[in-house]
Amino acid sequence: MSALVRAELLKMRTVALPGWLLLTTLAFVLLSVLLTILTAGMPNAPLQRDDPQMLARAVASASAGNTLVLVLGILTLTQEFRFGTATPSFLVSPRRSHVLSAKLVAVSLAGLVFALLSVVFALAVSAVTIAARGDTLTFDRTVVEVLLGVGLCLLLYGPIGVGVGALIRNQIAAVVAALVWTFVVEQLLVGLLPEVGRWTPGGAASAVLQLGDLATTRGTLLPVWAGALLLVAYALVLSGVGARLTLQRDLT
Repeated sequence: MSALVRAELLKMRTVALPGWLLLTTLAFVLLSVLLTILTAGMPNAPLQRDDPQMLARAVASASAGNTLVLVLGILTLTQEFRFGTATPSFLVSPRRSHVLSAKLVAVSLAGLVFALLSVVFALAVSAVTIAARGDTLTFDRTVVEVLLGVGLCLLLYGPIGVGVGALIRNQIAAVVAALVWTFVVEQLLVGLLPEVGRWTPGGAASAVLQLGDLATTRGTLLPVWAGALLLVAYALVLSGVGARLTLQRDLT
């Protein structure tokens, strides 16, 4: 099993796409952090410049990589079908389940790498920007909880992506469907039907990262623990259903 995991990690290291996804993630984190801090104190802004939770709110921007880790998870499986390497990949092991498990472990580890680099980058940019503006810089328990939440989200969005890739084997269709769901459907549900939107993967991730009174959707988010359990459930169900379909389908 460990050899299969190493093989999957080697695949990720030998292609450029994961690196580009990581760079894009860091760019999104930078933009999100700067927008959060530089708009503080403006009319109708959710934050004031002297708010002690400024740092916590800013580092929550490290979760900007959720969608890109989701895409990485999708590509981890769908590229096998797109380039015709699924059959030799699954013939490496006598059981397809071992190969799928290796992919899930590898993409989860990749998510942790994304999370680690994102939180370190977000912390550094946030601290420097807040200090440069002379705003309140407070590192407390809330910041730690948010950072752990970012790690959990990025850890789980990869397996969710693998599940989506197993359900929709066409690479382009799977990626487009995931992006439409994330940026259109979920946003509409959260805005128009918040009681429904909070049960989506995005709603669960928002719950994990909520900051009490700073949550812009206060009153509609699940508790942090419930959001975490819901996100874990999505990862288990989608990857489980996807694995079952992959085990039953013809690979060609």
